[in-house]
Amino acid sequence: FYLSVAFAMVLAGVTSPKAYNAARTILIEMGVYFQAQDDYLDAYGTPEQIGKVGTDIADKKCGWLFTKAYHELASPKQKAFLDEHYGKCKVGSKEEVQIKALYTELGLPKLYQDYEQASYKKIMALKDSEAGEVLKKAGVPWKVFEMFLQKVYKRSK
Repeated sequence: FYLSVAFAMVLAGVTSPKAYNAARTILIEMGVYFQAQDDYLDAYGTPEQIGKVGTDIADKKCGWLFTKAYHELASPKQKAFLDEHYGKCKVGSKEEVQIKALYTELGLPKLYQDYEQASYKKIMALKDSEAGEVLKKAGVPWKVFEMFLQKVYKRSK
């Protein structure tokens, strides 16, 4: 997200380093949210919905769902199951289905929904923060950031 906005800022003649830092603050927050969303969709989205088969579990990706499950929510027995099967099973296998069921059992869909809403509020609140004021003074309209957020907020593909 950052590079495309920074490039536009260069083209628009923005020279303030503070403005670039402010944009980075906002867009990194948005990028982290986007990645968590991508991880969620990989596990819970259908191929028809997201345009691909989710492979994060089979590929042993260290994404939002796995790190929440493994480092914050799983019991020792559940961690042992993940140790045995995460990244060692095939897409669509019984073990992958069990890992997704474990995610659901641990409440990850609800935690993700809460995270998504909190991320949206946090990003939107940056409009009235010091970063938002710096960007306004530099002539960078908040609408740029809002448009990016509208493209990703609650996306399903």
